[in-house]
Amino acid sequence: MKKKPVASIQTLVGIVTPCAWDENYRVSEVSLSATDDEEYIIKNSARFLDLVQKPIRAIGLVVIGKKMRRAITI
Repeated sequence: MKKKPVASIQTLVGIVTPCAWDENYRVSEVSLSATDDEEYIIKNSARFLDLVQKPIRAIGLVVIGKKMRRAITI
């Protein structure tokens, strides 16, 4: 029996960090390195590319999927 991804609205605090780059070595995706010692992939990354290395407080839908991968849509 497969587990369904768990989703909930949460408030997270952390620093925006790059997690993917394009062929020209520009940041293309970012994640949130949160104060709970977890990394959350930011699903709508394009809006947050200018905030790399900045602290933020994010409220959004957090999904914990396969292999405990975490993602947030802010």
